[in-house]
Amino acid sequence: MLLLAGGLLSGISLPGCRQDSLVLLSEGLDSIGASVVKDKREGIFNINLYRAGEKIILSGETDSRDARNSVLGYLEGKGVRFIDSLMLLPDTAALGTQWGLVNVSVCNMRLVPSYDAELISQSLMGTPVRLLKRDHGWFLVQTPDRYIGWVDSDAIAVLTSEEYRDWKSSERIFFTGKTGDIYGDPEKKTTVSDIVAGCILKVSGISGRDYRVILPDGRSGFIPASGAMILDDLDPVRLLTPETLISRAESFNGIPYLWGGTSVKGFDCSGFVKTVYYLSGIILARDASLQFRHGTETDTVNFPASLKPGDLLFFGSVREGRPRATHVAMYTGNTEYIHASGMVRTNSLDRSRSNFSGYRRDTFIGAKRIIGAGYGEGIIPVAGHPWYR
Repeated sequence: MLLLAGGLLSGISLPGCRQDSLVLLSEGLDSIGASVVKDKREGIFNINLYRAGEKIILSGETDSRDARNSVLGYLEGKGVRFIDSLMLLPDTAALGTQWGLVNVSVCNMRLVPSYDAELISQSLMGTPVRLLKRDHGWFLVQTPDRYIGWVDSDAIAVLTSEEYRDWKSSERIFFTGKTGDIYGDPEKKTTVSDIVAGCILKVSGISGRDYRVILPDGRSGFIPASGAMILDDLDPVRLLTPETLISRAESFNGIPYLWGGTSVKGFDCSGFVKTVYYLSGIILARDASLQFRHGTETDTVNFPASLKPGDLLFFGSVREGRPRATHVAMYTGNTEYIHASGMVRTNSLDRSRSNFSGYRRDTFIGAKRIIGAGYGEGIIPVAGHPWYR
């Protein structure tokens, strides 16, 4: 979106341009932003065009080189003379690198760089993140699902390009237990850190029945081999089955709802289904409205008979003829679905059942099938994601 800084744009006099031409100029920049960055949760396009004395300044930031080039080309093509102060993220000049690894079991992502800001998502230990910029003790990061948010810089181990390449080629384990500890010694007398389902650690060896692991910041410890698998074995061809998805989902029963939560420490609705699929090797989009864009659309005429276990059910409203998803659940079969609503629980679409939810049934807007949908934007196997390999 073009930001008219303090309304100053209306006072700009451009060579050969009338006031109505400025409106067209604004619309052109808005169009560029909308075509390149389709959702502000997954991309950045903040542009400021303002006048400073006799000069016109183009400032702001974007994480898209294509967007930057399009903006510059558009203004130059219109004969606008301006000073280019538009920043392209990542700001590697200030950061020195653009890669990091989450260094704590669960890293909270916030809307703005402040501890009292809204929690918008979480990321797990060993997740690679793209560093976009820094604001004092905070990093603006992008996670492998493309989501963007602010995190405490102490939660990130910053990597050089060489260190990041070494990490991607190293042997790593994927923690499969619900929760656990990384111990500082084989006798398990000291603790280095907690760990939760989905965390990734480098392996430096095997000691008895334990993996000897290295945390992103270089700390070392031990975890039971029975609670982990080699990352290369996180194969959705084998793991992405209705039985596996349902078993994993039901193991989280009773975990409390947490807005922005995507870990066993607390889930929101989309964070819950995202975690269930991630533990079978698939990275889904972050929010319910984003997840609703992907997958194979299922038949709703014969609903719920047309559903299969593992399908995602979406609930919300219809605005101006378009469905808008605000809640998501996973179908488990026999009219029932599991979701994070107050806590992880199971409800039914059958009015005769004791766990029937009339509110959910009345706000159902559609279903998407992930199993067999094929890979692409919004449905990416960890093994095929370039940030991991």
